Amino acid sequence: MNCGVVKLKRAKLGFTAWPLYRKLFLVMALISLVPVLIVLCVALMLTYRTMEEQLVYDSKMSVEWLQERLEMEIEDYTRTFYEVEIDKDFRSALSQWCLQGDELNYSSKLELITGLNQTVSINRNINAIELYNLSRDKALIAERSSTFFTDTDGRLEQWLSRDEALQSNLVFLRNGREILLMHQMHRFENGEPYALLVLRLRAYFVQDILDAIKSTPQESIILFNDQGEVIESDMSEYAGFGAEEALGYAERLSGTISGHTHENGCYWFYRSVSGGKLNIVQAMPDSAIRSSLEGTLVSGIFVAILAVAASMLFSAIVSRVISRPIVELANTMRSSTFEDNVLVRSRRSDEIGFLLDSFNLMQKQNKELVDSEYTSQIARRSAQLQALQSQINPHFLYNTLQVIGGLALRKNAPEIYSVTTALGDILRYSLNFTDETVSLAEELHYFESYLSIQKQRFGDKLHISIAVPGEIAAAPVPKLILQPILENSFQHGLPDKKACWDISIEAVRRDGRLEITVSDNGVGIPQEKLAELRETLRTANYGGLRSGRHIGLANVNMRIRLRDGGDPFGVDIQSVEGEGTVVTLVLRDRLGEEGNNELHRSDN
Repeated sequence: MNCGVVKLKRAKLGFTAWPLYRKLFLVMALISLVPVLIVLCVALMLTYRTMEEQLVYDSKMSVEWLQERLEMEIEDYTRTFYEVEIDKDFRSALSQWCLQGDELNYSSKLELITGLNQTVSINRNINAIELYNLSRDKALIAERSSTFFTDTDGRLEQWLSRDEALQSNLVFLRNGREILLMHQMHRFENGEPYALLVLRLRAYFVQDILDAIKSTPQESIILFNDQGEVIESDMSEYAGFGAEEALGYAERLSGTISGHTHENGCYWFYRSVSGGKLNIVQAMPDSAIRSSLEGTLVSGIFVAILAVAASMLFSAIVSRVISRPIVELANTMRSSTFEDNVLVRSRRSDEIGFLLDSFNLMQKQNKELVDSEYTSQIARRSAQLQALQSQINPHFLYNTLQVIGGLALRKNAPEIYSVTTALGDILRYSLNFTDETVSLAEELHYFESYLSIQKQRFGDKLHISIAVPGEIAAAPVPKLILQPILENSFQHGLPDKKACWDISIEAVRRDGRLEITVSDNGVGIPQEKLAELRETLRTANYGGLRSGRHIGLANVNMRIRLRDGGDPFGVDIQSVEGEGTVVTLVLRDRLGEEGNNELHRSDN
């Protein structure tokens, strides 16, 4: 049972119960590990910030480069439109077809067809050129394989569905796999449109440009036209947003100077091309920065692991070297007894050597002290035996009291009989030195014998009440702990009380404790004396009470504290001057404990 208690205490102590070499190892490991981790964290933070700034700068440059590239492309296609439009023969034939309403002759048709075919053949990114007569709903389609005249037949549905305010001289639309670039021609006299020139461009050339400017695969780029329609996009598989969200950021950033922001785990970049004909939105998630740091992170962790392993090995070696002599000393102290008188070899001149020498000196002094105390005990025991031999035999005293009691009954004096019987029980109980611990019931039986004698002295003036539940009566308690308290009441608290004397005893179990309360209605204890008494009981200083009053209280308090392990067990005193005193004995509740060998039944 004691081993279990020791293990439980060590488990509760936690770190303080660890061996010394473990504590040294932990402290040294932390001292060496913490700087490594701090340096690693700081390096990663600085690298992350540097990488973040670099990627943001690269993305800004990429968006600006894309803006300039698209500006150049738009400028080239604008030049293509104007080259077609300023050609005199082409313009004359177009005016005859669209403005005059005449039927085209062979030479005019040939001029229009030739002009469109030349434009298609010059630029490989153009799939077809469409020329629309807006006044007659006619169209001339020049593809790479053929050129023909046809009706409009809903070909201009996308164009006509646009807001008239957006029908400018250069418009981008998306139709299936093609990008439509539209240029409207106007009358010189009144500015009314009369023809529409449409370039059908292959989308892959824009896709190649978008893919070329991406710094990381996690980036996404979207091109919008002037009415918010997606012209082309290169979306990453990590993109957690759609075109509508990207368009919202474009509208928000269009009025800012920097043209970029950081929201929702992404960096957003915006640029406008050709006065808003196209709008660029680029998104770079934070995961791109983290992905760029993977190599640096792996290298840093590898170096950190090596540094940690080296520091742990160094800490283990040093902790073993430092703690070994101390551990050996602790093991020797744990296993040695006074009889063994084991000494530790010491060849060191430092503090540990001083500690070992001190232990050896303590062992010698303890051995000498034990020998001296053992001799003294033998001498005292011999003196006690000699003194007992010269005293009256206790059994002779018991028999004499029984004879007196028998005479009292024959002489018709029952009071004398009850007093002698109670006195015999008291002597038998108190002189039985083999019983150090008894049940509370036995202690109360002795207590009642003591009270019966006191009632013979004080008669009806003394009122006694005992409230002890039956299940508590079997609780083991130290022997003779109630009589000293009651004697203090009779000697100090009650004699000066003119009214009836009330004494009550109660016992309760509470939170692992057995509390026995003895209260009287005496004159109480002055506050100064009460404070002094409490302080003496708290410090368990028996010498402080040796020459004063309340010696029995100190004896009971020290016996309980020695038996039950100190605080919070012992004697507690509460008193109000003029009203009475309450003494509470707080003991460890041992009722029902398995393996409790403390309880010894007396012969009573």
